[in-house]
Amino acid sequence: MRGLIGAGVIGVIVLSVAAVLALGPRRFEGILPLAAVEALESLSGRLPFSAGAVRSGDTPADFLDDTRMGLVAAGPIAAMAGNVPVFRSEVISSYPTRIEGDVPAEITTIRSIMGCLVTPPMPGSVVGYVTSGESDLPMALSTYSDLDLAAGVQDFANLYRSGQTTEPVRPDDLAYEAYDVAVTETSAPVYLVLEAGSGKRIWNIHLAPEARIERVVLLGGDQAGVANVDPVVPVEALLNDGLQECGLRPEHPLTSRQSELAFASLTASEASRQRVEKDAAVEAYARWLRDSFGIDAATMRAGFDRGSLSVVGPVPTGSETMAVYAPISGSRILTSRDSFFEIAGQVPAGEDFAARVKAIATTFAFGNLANLRQGADF
Repeated sequence: MRGLIGAGVIGVIVLSVAAVLALGPRRFEGILPLAAVEALESLSGRLPFSAGAVRSGDTPADFLDDTRMGLVAAGPIAAMAGNVPVFRSEVISSYPTRIEGDVPAEITTIRSIMGCLVTPPMPGSVVGYVTSGESDLPMALSTYSDLDLAAGVQDFANLYRSGQTTEPVRPDDLAYEAYDVAVTETSAPVYLVLEAGSGKRIWNIHLAPEARIERVVLLGGDQAGVANVDPVVPVEALLNDGLQECGLRPEHPLTSRQSELAFASLTASEASRQRVEKDAAVEAYARWLRDSFGIDAATMRAGFDRGSLSVVGPVPTGSETMAVYAPISGSRILTSRDSFFEIAGQVPAGEDFAARVKAIATTFAFGNLANLRQGADF
């Protein structure tokens, strides 16, 4: 009997671990200890690439993968100008890889600029151009729109009808992702051009002693903001919708490896046509960057397609000239936002995303969720 009970317990444990790995360890944050979540992420191969614990190597290049999806940081590296990799430990004093519990002290809403003209850099300033894809640094801040709620209601109805859940599932993409920028340039004021491809991005700025920021321009992203910038520093934003209205679309050249992978399945004529279109789009955007900021995108861009840290400036000569990590906790954040805004752990009962979705679904179901099983789209 003990053997049967023991086998049953082991079976339950195995099935539980399998379920956690299948759903994703992050689903269980707040339920499991953080150390347990990180251990499960390691088992599932989902350990944040920002953690840099997936492989070993002797040089920064050993941790940079050139893939179909772009340049991927697979270890503790940062991107410098020209997307040259450097070890994080060489440019910033410390680097935590989990910030979900960090809450800023002050949040101020900013709006996109009107029109398509940004304030140019001052003569003599140094321009830093940083781009970001996925950073895998989700924050405690979330924002969403009525359209997100509508999609959530439809998803909940579909899952409810199939018997998979009786509670709405909160999408992961509601949260802002942080992206870190270490400024080691101290020879002149730094004008930062920070470009996100999509999603919601908070750029966290870390300064070396004597580093000064002249202005910050936020480009792209569905929502974007900046943390740990002096209140006297002007911040401008031209997000994806604004760029689209201006006829602009961020495009960057592919590496030879990415080009080979992207066009391998196409006929020669179709591959040639798409290459011409890609090159034209890249040149059009590069021209706008030159005209607006005086930068050469190809040589100045610092940002992998998957990674979490970029550097503006040289590699420090010693610890006293490294950028000093500035935490999100207690920081001042300027950010754009959607119709609804949440801070994890500070949302009144019944007013978070899941509660709103369930309330809307219940209303459509005439007060009884069982009516959802009758069908009908929202």
